Amino acid sequence: MATHDLDSGVATAAGRPWTRTAGMIGTGAAAGATIEYLLDPDRGRSRRAKVRDQASHAVHALSHGLGRVGRDLRNRSRGIAGAARFRLTGRSADDRILHERVRAELGRYLTHPHAVHVSVENRVARLEGDVLSREERPAERAIRRIPGVKAVDARWKVHRDPSNVPQLQGLGRARPPAPELLHQHWAPSARFVTGTAAAALWVLARRFRPAIAWPLRGAGAVLAARAATNLPLRRLTGINAGRRAIDVNRAISIAASPEEIWPLVSDYSIFATVMPDVREVRRSADGLRSHWEITGPAGRLIRLDAIETSREEGRHIAWKSADGQLIAHAGMVRLTPEEDGRTRVQVRLSYNPVVGAAGHAVARLLGADPATKLKEDLMRLKSYVEGRRRHAIGQPSR
Repeated sequence: MATHDLDSGVATAAGRPWTRTAGMIGTGAAAGATIEYLLDPDRGRSRRAKVRDQASHAVHALSHGLGRVGRDLRNRSRGIAGAARFRLTGRSADDRILHERVRAELGRYLTHPHAVHVSVENRVARLEGDVLSREERPAERAIRRIPGVKAVDARWKVHRDPSNVPQLQGLGRARPPAPELLHQHWAPSARFVTGTAAAALWVLARRFRPAIAWPLRGAGAVLAARAATNLPLRRLTGINAGRRAIDVNRAISIAASPEEIWPLVSDYSIFATVMPDVREVRRSADGLRSHWEITGPAGRLIRLDAIETSREEGRHIAWKSADGQLIAHAGMVRLTPEEDGRTRVQVRLSYNPVVGAAGHAVARLLGADPATKLKEDLMRLKSYVEGRRRHAIGQPSR
C-alpha cells in the first residue's frame, strides 16, 4: 500500500513539470502568433483597428446585456411581489373581477374559449357551452385555483369529436403556463441564472472524483451553451430540428426591375454563376425538382435534390430539400419592387447542418459562415445584374 502511494506521488510530481512546460510553450506560441498577426508590416494596422472595433463592440454588447439582465430581474422581482399580494388579498375580489380572471384562465387552457359562457355569482363560477374532452379537466382545475373562486359549476357539454359542433371548428391553440426553462427563448434573467449555475457546476466538479466530475462538467457545458446561444437544445444539436436548426436571412437592393431579375432566379441559372460553391444546377422536366452539386467543407462534393414548394411568377419562389438528404434545408427568394425601378431581393435559408447550431459555430470559426457567404453571393448577384443591365443599355439598338 505504501509502495503504491509512493509511486503515485512520484508520478504526480514528475507530471507537473511536464504539464507546466507544455502550458508555457503553448502560451508562448500563442503570444508569438498574436504579436506576429497584429504587428504584420502590411496588414497589421488594419488588423489592430479591427480588433479595437471588435473589443469596443464586445464592451457595448456586454453593457447592453447587463442592463437588460438588471431590468428583467427588477421587473420579475416586482412581478413576484405582486403575485404574492394577489394570492393574499385576491380572495376579497368581487364577482366582476372574478369573471375577468376566469375568462383569462380559460384562454390559456381552451382551444376555443369563445365557445364557453362564463358567469360568476357569489364567487361561484358557472361554465356553460361546449368544450373538448381533453381540455375539460385541466381548465376546471385551473379555475378552481383562482384566488377568490369558491366553487366551479361546470355545466358545459364535453365533446370527444368536434366535427359536428360549429363552436369548436377552426384551428386554435391552448397556451397553458409553462416553466421558463421549457420555453424556446429564455428571458435575460433566466439566461443569467442558468449561466451562473453552469459555472457553479464546473467549480463544484473539482470536489468530486472523475466519475462524477465529468458528468457535472458535461451538464455545465450544455447549460452554458444553451444560455449563451438562447437556442433550444434540438436546434443547438440538430437532433429532431427538421430544417430549422439555423436561419439565415439577407436582402439587397438592386438597380433593376423584378422583370429583369426574375428570369435569372426562377430557373436557378444564375446560381452557378454568382455562387462559387455551386458547381451545377439541373432542373427536372416538370420544373418542380432540381439537382444541385455543391462544394462542401474541405472541397468535398455534396449532391442534393430540392423540391419546389411554392411559386408566384415575378414575385417569389420557395423550395425544400427532398427526404433523406444529408443536410435538411429550405429556402425562399422574394422580389419586392422599390422606388426608382429598383428591386429588393430577399433570400432566406433554413438548414440543419451536422451537429446543428454547434456545427454552424464551428464552421463559422473555420471561415465557412453561411450568413457571410450569402451576403457575398447577393453582392455578386447585384454586380452581375447591374453590369448586365448597363451593358444592354450601352449597346446600340439593332
